[in-house]
Amino acid sequence: MMRPQAVQVPSFSEDLRIYTAPPSQGVGVDAEGAIARVASMKRLLTGAGHKISNIQNVAAKSDTIEGQLAEKRTAFKRVAASVGMHLDPDWRNRLFSKLDSLIDPEEWDCDFALPSEQSFSTFLRMIIYLHPTKRPGLGLSAKGHFLASWSNLDDRIVIECLANDEVRWVLSRAAGDLRAGRTKIYRIPDVIHPYEPDHLFRDGDKILI
Repeated sequence: MMRPQAVQVPSFSEDLRIYTAPPSQGVGVDAEGAIARVASMKRLLTGAGHKISNIQNVAAKSDTIEGQLAEKRTAFKRVAASVGMHLDPDWRNRLFSKLDSLIDPEEWDCDFALPSEQSFSTFLRMIIYLHPTKRPGLGLSAKGHFLASWSNLDDRIVIECLANDEVRWVLSRAAGDLRAGRTKIYRIPDVIHPYEPDHLFRDGDKILI
């Protein structure tokens, strides 16, 4: 398996050049999957999806934790709104409500770092790329990183969104299997594919994008 450190944006762009040729009439399941992957790549490399990749963490200006958290909530909602064309309107509204509850001054743990704009950018770009039809649970780590989770019965995956499109993931299965790793968002389907995770991300009655 290719080490995550070896995956660079130039080769990502090269994949686009190679795989955007018109499919043959005999296109099969694998080819259809490749075409879907190319479409996801394009969403990351162009337009609003690309613009949010350049977001930097901004120091809060307020002297109070209430003010600092309010600044962060506003910043996150502004970023999410900028990629609203890729998000289901109902889920976007629920995301805004979730941000309000996650970054509530009355519930805030002062030992936690302020949530990261770069982590939130990675989260949104991951959602745009993976195109899941099941809505993720959302949380925050003590380091200010956004956590996305999907579960089905006793199977579960938790993805910690870091800066610059990097993630850490932990996948647990009912049988007791536990797997973990670190990769780029566009390598997630490849690195977790051996563990048959599709049932975690798919739910036909909840269209996210």
